[in-house]
Amino acid sequence: MGSNTVGKLMAGAALALAGLPPLQAAAPAPEAAASQEVQVQGALDPEWGSYRRAYGAAAFFERFTRTRPLIQAQMQVRPVAPDAPLSGLRLSISGAKTRLEIPVDAMGLADIPQLKEAYDEDAVIRLNRPKGLYYFAGRYTIKPRADGVYEAATLREACEQLIDAQRASGYRARLFFKKCAGVKFVYPRGDAAAAVDFHGADGSTRALLPAELTPFEDGSMGLYSVVVYRFADLPAKGQLIPRTPPMAIGTLYE
Repeated sequence: MGSNTVGKLMAGAALALAGLPPLQAAAPAPEAAASQEVQVQGALDPEWGSYRRAYGAAAFFERFTRTRPLIQAQMQVRPVAPDAPLSGLRLSISGAKTRLEIPVDAMGLADIPQLKEAYDEDAVIRLNRPKGLYYFAGRYTIKPRADGVYEAATLREACEQLIDAQRASGYRARLFFKKCAGVKFVYPRGDAAAAVDFHGADGSTRALLPAELTPFEDGSMGLYSVVVYRFADLPAKGQLIPRTPPMAIGTLYE
């Protein structure tokens, strides 16, 4: 199974950026991932999930990102109350022989390493928060670019890859009548620097400004500053350049 990080954990997608369903503390078959929910412990015993379950979910959802190179799937720590803070979250993998801290970003997203030893002993993934406030789920998002330059055509294709992955991994009925309408650049709520510039093929430039919106189509998160690039509003050819790196890039469906 290897000790390198492989495959991003499920999420999600679009996410939109996609909302994938929750993970469970037990370890059912990976194919059951789409409908399971984490069980949590009390205040002195932080929220936890089975590492083996997370490992299986990572392998399951890697099937849907493997041939869709513009998107990723990650584990997400989501608040039960959408407006609950995500700052200061920490995850750890704990087992008889395994001790590992996992970075969690400002959106609650984390990459789970695939570790044979942790799998064999079914280590526990622990969150530094008490019972009932947060849960583990998965999230598809569009991959960020290191150079910060996004071709309009590439974002359109990324949206299609994300909605296809969502449909293939369990949301076909819910998304049956939906189509890609745009993407969302997600920033912290009230971020004064949040903006994306559209550079047209004709040399024109248009600033896209944020609005207070939920970042993903499933409504599981609170309000953020979200810059929406709606495909129908701008030419098909051009580049989008965020003025500052977004926290995540999701999708807009209609």
